Amino acid sequence: MSLVKWFRKNNTKVMAAVVIGTMVAFTIGPALRYLAQSRTGGPHKEVAYFGVDNKITNYDLALARQELEILKLLQADVILKSIGVPLFRTPDLLSLLLGELLFSESRLSPAVTTQVKQIIRANEYRISDKQINDIYRRPMGSETYWLLLDNEARLAGIREANKTAGTQLARVIPQLFNRASYSQLISSIVNRQGIPEEKILTTFSKLLAVLHYARMICASEDITSSQIMHNVSWQNETIDAEFVKFDSAVFAEAQNEPTQQEISAHFDKYKKNFAGAVSDQNPYGFGYKLPGRVQLEYIAVKLDDISAIVTAPTQQETEEYYQKYREQFTASVPSDPNDPNSPPIERTRTYAEVAGTISNQLLQNKIDSKAERILQEARTITEAGLQDIDTDLANLSAEQFEQMVGDYQTAAEQLRSKYKIKVYTGQTGLLSAPDIRTDKYLEVLYLKGYGYNPVGLAQIVFAVDELQTSELGPFDIPKPRLYENIGPLRDITGQVTGQIAGQIMAVVRLLKAEKASEPQSVDQTFSKASFRFDEEQQQPTQDVYSVREKVVEDLKKLAAMKTAKNKAEEFINRVAEEGWEAAIEKFNELYAKQDTREPNLPPTTDTAKAASEPFKLEDWTNLRRISSMAQQTVAAQSEGNPAAQLLVDGFKRRELFIHQLYSLIPQDSNTVDTVPLVLEFKPDISYYCLKNVSIKRLNREKYEGIKAWRVYKEDFVQSQSLAPVHFNPENILKRMNFRPAEQIEQTPDANTPAESKGVS
Repeated sequence: MSLVKWFRKNNTKVMAAVVIGTMVAFTIGPALRYLAQSRTGGPHKEVAYFGVDNKITNYDLALARQELEILKLLQADVILKSIGVPLFRTPDLLSLLLGELLFSESRLSPAVTTQVKQIIRANEYRISDKQINDIYRRPMGSETYWLLLDNEARLAGIREANKTAGTQLARVIPQLFNRASYSQLISSIVNRQGIPEEKILTTFSKLLAVLHYARMICASEDITSSQIMHNVSWQNETIDAEFVKFDSAVFAEAQNEPTQQEISAHFDKYKKNFAGAVSDQNPYGFGYKLPGRVQLEYIAVKLDDISAIVTAPTQQETEEYYQKYREQFTASVPSDPNDPNSPPIERTRTYAEVAGTISNQLLQNKIDSKAERILQEARTITEAGLQDIDTDLANLSAEQFEQMVGDYQTAAEQLRSKYKIKVYTGQTGLLSAPDIRTDKYLEVLYLKGYGYNPVGLAQIVFAVDELQTSELGPFDIPKPRLYENIGPLRDITGQVTGQIAGQIMAVVRLLKAEKASEPQSVDQTFSKASFRFDEEQQQPTQDVYSVREKVVEDLKKLAAMKTAKNKAEEFINRVAEEGWEAAIEKFNELYAKQDTREPNLPPTTDTAKAASEPFKLEDWTNLRRISSMAQQTVAAQSEGNPAAQLLVDGFKRRELFIHQLYSLIPQDSNTVDTVPLVLEFKPDISYYCLKNVSIKRLNREKYEGIKAWRVYKEDFVQSQSLAPVHFNPENILKRMNFRPAEQIEQTPDANTPAESKGVS
């Protein structure tokens, strides 16, 4: 009997059951709430305190929950998300984050979080991903934060009239409720929920007051006229430069080998510094401190190998897919075939037009699915020892976990035998986040978080407790542990190219995580090997990192600075005689490295080309000085990025270079008259032969015209940047001096008064 026929036959019994169930729920619900309150001391039991002597009871929290439910009926979460700043054409972060704090849902919040982070980067707010993620890390329920924020605004004297709340609702309700009027919606809530209109308006006015107070507080930071002048000029003045770079590395190999004493002295001087961290004490940015590093073990498959064991889709499968998803295959064509300028219309493409595309897509789906099943089986094999243990996996130590997980080599052999394909396994060396970000295999591996956003391998593994240099949000993926399987990881190049699959898929696990530290000695070495596949197995290993070799390399480059300067001056003299193009060509002939590859083959990479042609005329235009605020923005937005220091250091070197170019031009001029000239730039351990340097200055009239706008824009950026600080759950608890009653009972405070005032 079908389900529909069964319902028709038994509809009387079903309706009776529904009615009885509703009555039971209606009767038992209040009883359960009464029992719950009884266990905690009843509705007037003091459960927490805030401020100096304000108490919070069960009744207060119940009222706060009721008010949040009223706001949900009004779709206040949607109202808050829809508030924008028309002048800047961007959503208001204060209202958006308030909505997430009070009404976030696991189903929708991942998309909202992604939107917020995009807004931050587009508007250059000084906000880190961690600050946004912290909004969702709430130690208390939403009703507690609503109660505290409401009282914070009230105690500050901020009020919104019910009439104002009514006007706001009358404006937005038709947009949210299918053109329903204010009176229709409010009447419906009053009649169905039994909530008086006055209560509805009072609750919404409280929300407006909380938002009003937040805007007032976050907009209170002053900006000096000096700051504005600097920011305006730095944002609107640009500098152009043409130059040929003389990198000392080009002449380093010809330098004498440094002595052991020189090596030791140089190492000892800079062993506490990270490479690239330029300062007044270290203008060249020398550094030998080892960054945080991880060692991975992997089981990987190549998708080209998987393609050999899957069958191509049949014509029937292709046609069925087309019939099911025909709406995907549309094209915009002129309504009049004889007039290409006629209004376009949407036309469904014929099966013959798209059959090949569908077949390729279905084949990619099969390859991707097969690879994932194989790697999921690898997980099952290696996790077999964890299935029947009594202890919670979260309570296992790394040593216990290591003893219980299976061997990757054994799992790979089983999979090779079963599927008759190549399954690769091995261990990497100790890799830093930049190593992973620049590796051709590792940089493309990612997992999908809850919000379907790709989370890169470096972001995942550097979040491990032993390092904690990476930020994983609540909607990314769980933080990994040593010896715990991660994956299957997919190749993001497939997503970028619009295909289903990329080149590889893999399961990895962390074997070791080492914090940043000084090298044990100048003779320390370690492997930096990545994944190894067949074609690489026989190649000589070039992945051993040697501290000594790095020190020697830097000393040779430093020694070559004198040579670089002499050659740059020689180049300038040749330019005077032969011109720039001829001089560049001659120097490339004299100092280019010999190409050891087969003759007549073009360079395979930009690096190879740079080695064969180390000198070229570069033209950098519209360079802007980088303000301290811009540097703060980069630093904030990079927080939680395991490779952030590399980005920040590069940003600082660029700023120093632009500043040095500006210093060449007198205040009363727009160009450098004495060109060509040779410029030393220590952070690059290089000299630059400058052909032309010129500034497009900001005149007074233009400055006065945009000054007010820049003041307003910077004030807006600062206000928005403070939004996640103001609505940070921990900050709210601290600002309001919130403390649970249990905590006070356990730790008596002599300053706590015997009597306390209620919040209701």
